[in-house]
Amino acid sequence: MAKGIHRICYTLFLVAGILYLIGSLMLPMGTIEAPRSGLFPLLVAIFIVAMSLFPLKSSFKEVEVSGEQIEPFPKGLDRNRVLAIAAVLFLFAFCLKPFGYLISTICLMAVIVRLMGLKSWIKVALAGIITGVISFYLFAFILEVPLPRGEIFP
Repeated sequence: MAKGIHRICYTLFLVAGILYLIGSLMLPMGTIEAPRSGLFPLLVAIFIVAMSLFPLKSSFKEVEVSGEQIEPFPKGLDRNRVLAIAAVLFLFAFCLKPFGYLISTICLMAVIVRLMGLKSWIKVALAGIITGVISFYLFAFILEVPLPRGEIFP
């Protein structure tokens, strides 16, 4: 059963990687010396395809090494934590446009840190704020990546 779930996940990542690869090929590549907007997505797509293709291929081998087993999907509280983090990541993607990168990232990181077990709300808030501000500064000012400003709080 666990092997089947792993195959489905590897296949989904492979399809997502191929779609991302197709999308990246539609952007201008440039060169290593003068990269354009399509070079980094191309490298990421190749990485995603490779990282899903090799485990997918090995999951079809029937020979199992003694002592090595595929870990099942977490159960109980750990399963709920994994599903909650996945849901928060999807919610983050939907909140980027209305709230902007900074507010969405601060909230995302605070929720993830809380789900990972940090109990103190002051530490959770500080972790979210520090992570959000540092990542915003890194991407917006150092790397000069245009980030969503948000429609509600521009």
